[in-house]
Amino acid sequence: MDRTDYQILNLLQQDSRTTLKAIGDKVGLTAPAVSERIRRMEDKGVIKSFSINVDRTLLDCNLTGFILVAIFPDKYNQFCQFCKDNSAITSHHHLVGKLNALLRFAVRDTHQLDHLLTAIKQYGDSQTSVELEACFERKEIPLPGTTESKK
Repeated sequence: MDRTDYQILNLLQQDSRTTLKAIGDKVGLTAPAVSERIRRMEDKGVIKSFSINVDRTLLDCNLTGFILVAIFPDKYNQFCQFCKDNSAITSHHHLVGKLNALLRFAVRDTHQLDHLLTAIKQYGDSQTSVELEACFERKEIPLPGTTESKK
């Protein structure tokens, strides 16, 4: 991957619906050349998918935050299935350490959060933090040969 690939990645992170022509204009390539580079990054697994970022607070989920869980070892597989099936859990990360799972949640209110935490208790102890504000969710990828991103 070269600097141009990194620039394309950053442009796609900002808006994955940006046209190939617009990306090409910014990086000095034709639309077909940009398309080929994106296809190669998909084939390599660098680009996993294209997605949207939904503000769940606008969809009646007024509380968002994180739950760290110390899962009982014999219940981890059941816990994974519980997380997949529970619509209040928006992401699940397996961690190393005593607190071995990090969940992101989005719920309507404290009653729904209490219900979620009660359900999680059967899998282990947890610590919950309610999100006040997301300062950022993505960062620009530093170009090769630089120590930090521009911006």
